Amino acid sequence: MAASAPLSDGATQAKVIVVGAGPVGLFAALRLAQAGVKVDVMEKDAELSDMPRAAGYHGGALVALARARVLDKALDMGWVARGMCWRKPVTDDGEGGKKYGDIVARLPFPSGDPNSITSNTPALVLPQSKLSKLLLDEAKATGLVTVNFNMELAAIQDNGDSVKATFTRAGSGAHETYEAAFLVGADGGKSTTRKLLNIPFKGHSWPERLVTIDCVFETPRTVESDVPISFIIHPVHFGVVLPLEPLEPGKRSTYRCAVAVDPRDARSDEELTSKESVNVLLNKMLPGPRPVNAEVLRAAPYRTHQLCASTFRRGRCVLAGDAAHLNNPFGAMGLTSGLLDAEALADSLDLIINWRKPLTLLDVYSCERQRVFQTFASPVSTMNKLRCAIDPEHADEDWLIRSLNSNPPSSLEEYGRQFYDTWRTDMRSLVGGVPSS
Repeated sequence: MAASAPLSDGATQAKVIVVGAGPVGLFAALRLAQAGVKVDVMEKDAELSDMPRAAGYHGGALVALARARVLDKALDMGWVARGMCWRKPVTDDGEGGKKYGDIVARLPFPSGDPNSITSNTPALVLPQSKLSKLLLDEAKATGLVTVNFNMELAAIQDNGDSVKATFTRAGSGAHETYEAAFLVGADGGKSTTRKLLNIPFKGHSWPERLVTIDCVFETPRTVESDVPISFIIHPVHFGVVLPLEPLEPGKRSTYRCAVAVDPRDARSDEELTSKESVNVLLNKMLPGPRPVNAEVLRAAPYRTHQLCASTFRRGRCVLAGDAAHLNNPFGAMGLTSGLLDAEALADSLDLIINWRKPLTLLDVYSCERQRVFQTFASPVSTMNKLRCAIDPEHADEDWLIRSLNSNPPSSLEEYGRQFYDTWRTDMRSLVGGVPSS
């Protein structure tokens, strides 16, 4: 690699600006602070988001959380699911209500150390909002991370040896400029960072909207506790039912329910999340008496995409998470991919700032994480979605469903290892000659 360009003198030399205080931005900030780098995190909203988004983490993402020394705390806040299944839609229970549909295939997770590299990946269940709060607290506790809310990115100036970013403060409208050695854009799918850097975002959007609903209802006494996560197979109203706390049959518990809406449904987002509409969707997904006896905590509609930035780097500015790529949520590969971006990017910046590695290492980061998305995360999540959006009577024609039903789960060991070996990028190994951390 070519020699590194000199960094600016003074405080700027060891400072990074992170745009976006979501879990990806906060995780990058935490990892940078653990490497001794000062970080200014800038967030346009007034507080952390509590919208019902991601809730599952597995494979290499668990390794990344363990490296950051937050996995144990995350496990205390959430729980580890023991497996998942694909099943048909709810059906009559013979008593005027509904029961879960028949299971089409089971995928049990191995027990034991959640960090072990095994044939099937265990899954940590923890709502994104709770992970964000954990990462915020851990990042601030380092003493090297400052988090500024109500600050919206307005302009970026890359000077070659430093970056200046101008933000507009909500309320006063005042402009404030910050300078650092690098800028990380972790500001989501509508990333202002990406737009200001004029980086194309290419791919496609799925035709249907998803409505994600957090609700409380009674766990069926007949529930299969070994596979608590249920993917519901249906050509139109496919989705997932995910317990947000350990299963206790007969007890009312909190669940995340995501259900697809007919692409021809022209109702507004507000209409889709009305009480009446949400209850109709829950009746399509949840077992129990009718009408469904569920307390809705929050609901949010959103469109899903398969999009990727043409590059994750422009000069001293780098993208991570949804700012760099978007994929549908089936299989929990969205936020998890973002966390793995943040890990690899923080390692790259650590190597440049503290180990004097060349700036071209950011090109390696960009190419490697882009390659992982294009060749692994996007195609796998695409098939996860399409596997659910079919006629359930033909689900067993899919190779994965057929493999699970005809062979022991250990037969998928090579497939499962990709979620560790392929999904995660070890920048220190790519560079060589640098101790692991």
